[in-house]
Amino acid sequence: MILSLLSMLGGGLLRLLPELFTILGKKTDYAHELAMLDRQCQLERTRAAGRQALAEYQGGVAETLALLDAQQSALRGQMRPLGMRWVDALNFLVRPLATYYVLALYGLAKLAMYMTATAAGISGWDAILRIYDAEDRAILSGILAFWFVGRVFDRRK
Repeated sequence: MILSLLSMLGGGLLRLLPELFTILGKKTDYAHELAMLDRQCQLERTRAAGRQALAEYQGGVAETLALLDAQQSALRGQMRPLGMRWVDALNFLVRPLATYYVLALYGLAKLAMYMTATAAGISGWDAILRIYDAEDRAILSGILAFWFVGRVFDRRK
């Protein structure tokens, strides 16, 4: 009798065992699906952040291009002749005359420095070497680069 009770209990447990495995399997499946949904949410958040960053970048590029277009149209308006010869000539000569004026003042200042140095008893070449320093070399190279590189671009047009 005990054997039949144990058989019945064992048979009942063995019958419940597949149901227990199914419940444990579903629990694992649900945990896996939950983890996959969590990863998918993270992926969508990352995609949304990427789309937002791209939109902000494209907006910045569009704004920069709009500013450059506005500057280009403003420069075109400045370079357009008005039709009155003397006004157009004066407009054309403003920058070169300002450049010559500044260069003449600069040259006069350097000449005054040279005259002061020679009056103080410094010999000619030594006075020139003391007057002409690194800042003067930078100014000269900037002026030369401006004019000669500008000629290259003017020829391309």
